[in-house]
Amino acid sequence: MLSIVTINKNNRAGLQKTIDSLQSLGERNYQWVCIDSVSTDGSVELANQFKTQDDVVISEKDTGIYNAMNKGISLAKGDHVLFLNSGDTLSTQMKSLNFMKVVTGHDLALFGFEIRNTQRKPRSNGWRFWSMPTSHQAIVYSSALLKQNLFDESYRFAADFEHYLRINRTHLSIYSDDRALIVNEPYGSDAHLPVLLSEYRHALIKNGYPKLWAHFVYLLKTYYLKWALREHS
Repeated sequence: MLSIVTINKNNRAGLQKTIDSLQSLGERNYQWVCIDSVSTDGSVELANQFKTQDDVVISEKDTGIYNAMNKGISLAKGDHVLFLNSGDTLSTQMKSLNFMKVVTGHDLALFGFEIRNTQRKPRSNGWRFWSMPTSHQAIVYSSALLKQNLFDESYRFAADFEHYLRINRTHLSIYSDDRALIVNEPYGSDAHLPVLLSEYRHALIKNGYPKLWAHFVYLLKTYYLKWALREHS
């Protein structure tokens, strides 16, 4: 079974989009875990309306998105976990959970994703020194792998990147699929860019990469992301 974890904070409109996407699957052959951060916009009521007996909806204070994600992992009962945050939707290419047949037996399954009307395929796992090979929400994780390797909550923005580096320090069985699994809610701001990039550098050093290399990636990524955000602003 697949557990789908949705993180939400005062994003009722986005949560409605995510729920509509899940409803399009028809059969409820998955567990839905909604972790809400004390929303006051009707999100909790909406989540509870969609919730079934096997689902979990909690609304309580957290210390950030990665704390909420770790809560979701602890409540996941499925063999695999997919993070589908409020505002994100399943791609129209995925009309059912039949894709799970190819995921079974793997630690990770990397799928493509869509953002701003553009489809992106997963990169080679060798790209992980630069960034995650695909969107975090386009990865189906083994539940056992996640429960043994929680996200480091000391990171504010880059815990998913650090986590990916860390789990790859051991041999993993990884499946890659060019199909788009999800549509990411558009994002992008340079307000927190210095902190994000510092966390990327720290994550590389923490996971065994030379400091000189980590700083080179930091400088190169600083230039690239500033350019990319300007292009899509």
